[in-house]
Amino acid sequence: MKKVLGIMLVVVLALALAVPAFAGIDALYADVNYYQGNAGLATESTVSIDPGQKLYILGWFAAQGKTVDKVVWTLNGEEKECSDNYRDRTEIATLDAFKNAGWVADDFIKAGFGHDTADQGGMMELLGVDALAEGTYTVSIVGKFTDGSSDDIKGAFTLVVGNGGGEAPTTQNYTAVPQANLTDGIWLTQQDQTVGVEFTTTAGFNRVFLPSTWSSRKDQNRECNVVLKLYKFEYNAENTLSKDPIATYSYEVIKDGDPLCAIELNDKAEAGTYILTITTTGEKLTGDTANGSAYFVMDHATADADLSKVKYIGTEKNFAFSVTGDIIEGDFFAANPEDTEVPGQQTTEQPQTGEVTPPQTGDAAVAMIAVIAVLAMGAAVVFAKKRSF
Repeated sequence: MKKVLGIMLVVVLALALAVPAFAGIDALYADVNYYQGNAGLATESTVSIDPGQKLYILGWFAAQGKTVDKVVWTLNGEEKECSDNYRDRTEIATLDAFKNAGWVADDFIKAGFGHDTADQGGMMELLGVDALAEGTYTVSIVGKFTDGSSDDIKGAFTLVVGNGGGEAPTTQNYTAVPQANLTDGIWLTQQDQTVGVEFTTTAGFNRVFLPSTWSSRKDQNRECNVVLKLYKFEYNAENTLSKDPIATYSYEVIKDGDPLCAIELNDKAEAGTYILTITTTGEKLTGDTANGSAYFVMDHATADADLSKVKYIGTEKNFAFSVTGDIIEGDFFAANPEDTEVPGQQTTEQPQTGEVTPPQTGDAAVAMIAVIAVLAMGAAVVFAKKRSF
C-alpha cells in the first residue's frame, strides 16, 4: 500500500499509542484508482467533485483479536457499499513491534482495502458516488468487524457534487505545502511548544488548516490541546508575533486527525502576508514520549514540495498546510516580502513656558535666509530714500 518507510512509521505511531485497533486512509482520489504517492483528498473536510465522478480509497484497518468484515460508506447516515477488492495484510503481524504487542496474522485478514496499482485491481470504489445528483451531502467511511463493532476510517465530511445544488462556489482549497503523510514531520511533545509558518496570498481567504495530523489519544489519558493563531504580518516575524493575533482557535485533540485543526475566520482576511502558529498545551505534555508523554505531529511536505514561498518559524523542519480562499486565475500564493526594521516612533514635544525651542535640522538655514531678506529690505528702503533726495 505504501512504501516500507511509510508503513513502518505508521506502525511505530500506532504502537506508541498502545491502542489495539487501527483505522486509517492513505489516499482518497476522484476518478483515479491507483496510488499516486500522496493522500489526495483523504484529509479534506470538504470534498468537491463533478457530477459523474467516482471516489476511490486506499488504506487498511484492523483490531487486535477481531476479524475484518468490510468497508462501507454512509450518505447522509444511510449505509452504502464499496467495491470488493480487499487484501490480507498478514505481513504486518510479523513485524517485531506488532508481534511483541500480541497481534497475530489473523488480525490482518482482509485488513487492506484497495491496491496500489490498477493492474492489481486498483483502489476501492465508493459505489454509487458517480450517480449522485448535484447537491451537498454528509459522507463518512467506516470499517466494520464481524462482531458488529466498527471504527471510522474517515469521519463525517462534506461531499459537494457540482455546485452543491445552489450557486457556484466562490472559494476553494489551495495547498500551500502538500503532505507526505508519513508521520515523520514535526513532533510537538512539550507544554507551550510553538512552531509557525509565514505565507503570502494574492486573494482573500477564510480558513487556514492542517490537512493531516497524528497525535496521542485522549482515551489513553494522553490528551493534549492545540492552539492555532493567525497574525497579520508587520515588518518582520518578531514584530508580528508581538502583536495580537487576528484569530485564535483552541482544540482538544482526541486522536489522529480528530479534529481537523483549522483557523476559521468570520470575516474574510484580505490578500497579504500572514503568520500561522501552532502551540501545544496540557499537563500530559512532558517531552518524554517513551514514558507516556502526549504528542501532536504535523505531516511534513512531500519530497518535491516547493517551499520557496513559505518561511518556517521555530523549526528547521517543514509541515503541510492549506488555505481556503477566493477562486482566482493564476497563483494563489506569492513569495513573502523581505523582512524590514520597524521604523522608530518620532514624537514632537511642545516647549515648556519660558523655554526656547532650538532650531531643528534645516531651521537655521531658513532663519538665516529670513534675516538676510529683512536686511535686504532695509537696505532697499535706505537706498530709495537716498535716491529721493
